[in-house]
Amino acid sequence: MDFVEEVLKFLTERMQIEAEWAVQERTSFTWWAHTLAQRVWVAPPREFQGIALTTLHIETDLLAGVPMGESTWARLANVNQYATLSAYVADAANGTIRLHASVSLTAENWLLARAIALHAMALQMADAYAEAPELAAAFGGRVAATPHPLQGMRARPDEMVEILEIYQQRGEGESPFTADEIAALVHLEPRPWTMAANELHRLDANFEFATDLPARLELDASERHASLGSGLQMRLLLPVEPDEALAQKLNANECLEPDAHQLGAWCVDRERGLMFTGFVPAAAYTPGLARALVYHLSAKNEWARALLFPSA
Repeated sequence: MDFVEEVLKFLTERMQIEAEWAVQERTSFTWWAHTLAQRVWVAPPREFQGIALTTLHIETDLLAGVPMGESTWARLANVNQYATLSAYVADAANGTIRLHASVSLTAENWLLARAIALHAMALQMADAYAEAPELAAAFGGRVAATPHPLQGMRARPDEMVEILEIYQQRGEGESPFTADEIAALVHLEPRPWTMAANELHRLDANFEFATDLPARLELDASERHASLGSGLQMRLLLPVEPDEALAQKLNANECLEPDAHQLGAWCVDRERGLMFTGFVPAAAYTPGLARALVYHLSAKNEWARALLFPSA
């Protein structure tokens, strides 16, 4: 996969990563924008439904020394309701919580996938620095600060740490995901759903999940994020009993080998139940992205169904 090196180079250059604060390897790199390590790596290539793909993972250290138990899953399920392009995921064995996102790269989609990966990487890093101290107190852990192996602890933060301001400015206007673009999704071919309908700026669709119990897809370009403003809200609601530990299981498994982009998080909503949610900010808009996300959310639905009901 010749494009893998191009994707890693693209992310390094666009994030303006200084070599002295990075550890570079052939298919991965780790860097410190300040005191939290962010890792980007490419998994070995594999075949999925006859298509050769590889998964690009993006992960930022957040908390360490976190007590693990039911209260932790409940807090994670709540925090993940407000996910943008990453999930808050616990590693129970090591007592850590990290932010994680991934995109599936193929020979056909890698240019579009690297663009959304860049935004996932930037937002993940900025969110980690903005939220780590408060979350450490809430979860009873500590901020997972680490030194660069050669340079030591970074004293002065990279300018990229403040990148949230750019996303907030771009989100002040109307969503770039237009009503016409959302309406056109109803006519997708091949159709990934059993039923789809649209309202102004919104798409609702059903995916097959269980007999007489479909999963529901919601895309809404009229919803505004509390911090980032306009963009595209996406949700995939599963017809299963809401369970905070199950949401953690789904997020943890997506860190291993997902079948689609992981741009958001599994969580439990008091009214909607168990769902995958994510928000694409206005600054991350790219033509064709909404269409691609529909197919990835359809694949995510199939992946979740296979994980939860392996004998079905």
